[in-house]
Amino acid sequence: MSRELRMLSIAPEILACLKQERAASENPTSNVVTVTSQQPAYLHCMVPQSTNHMVAWTRASDQAILTAGMQSFSADPRWQVSKKGDDWILILRRAEVSDTGCYFCDINTDTENTLYAVYLQVQEPPTSPNHGQKKQPKLMANMAGDEVLLNCTIYDDPEEIKIDDNSIETNPRHRKKTDREVIWTRDGQLIDLNNTAKYVWKVKRWTGVAEHIVRIRSATMDDDGDYACERGHIRASQIVHINRSEAQKRNVAWNSASKAYAMSTFLYILLSFVSLR
Repeated sequence: MSRELRMLSIAPEILACLKQERAASENPTSNVVTVTSQQPAYLHCMVPQSTNHMVAWTRASDQAILTAGMQSFSADPRWQVSKKGDDWILILRRAEVSDTGCYFCDINTDTENTLYAVYLQVQEPPTSPNHGQKKQPKLMANMAGDEVLLNCTIYDDPEEIKIDDNSIETNPRHRKKTDREVIWTRDGQLIDLNNTAKYVWKVKRWTGVAEHIVRIRSATMDDDGDYACERGHIRASQIVHINRSEAQKRNVAWNSASKAYAMSTFLYILLSFVSLR
């Protein structure tokens, strides 16, 4: 396929770059280089066999001379030059999207001047399938004796808090504000967490995650309902239904276990006292 036909299928800015090439023969190396941002880029220039020539790399956008021979003339240390045989390689460390553009390899000989054009295309790294998806809050409900434990796990949204995770942990004033943003409801009605005779509320925090815990004391069927924890526009809910007979069984088992533990502790203390005597 001829070069003219291949040019018909490329972007206009690349075509405009390659049309500036002045050479008796086509550049034997790739004239379009595509890399991902923060990756190195290598622009190749094969110099025709000659005993006397000078090779320089320039940037078309501002006509800046990047390298001449083995010397770099750019204040940007990312630009380097390397020579392997007849191949003069312009090296760009940690390419950025702003580096996208047209570059020229200028070859000066005694008889002619050759200009090879190379277009560098720097792209943003591809996003993962889960990129941008926020973790949804979770609400779990469990029975412990005659109490209901509600555990609400909420993941911090960096776009909302605008500070890093370390600041969340070390700034008590911000942590208090964040905790207050979470509200608890039952059947759509706000729960009065100030009623400490009925509810015990606490918060556990670690990097990027907050676990809000509510204990419902002496839970009965009157505490049945649709419980929810909410912060801003996010919400997690859980239906709680207390089976009285099951709750009683749990309570009996809990009390029996407590009594057994108390008795074993008493026997251990008694035996220790006897052995000391």
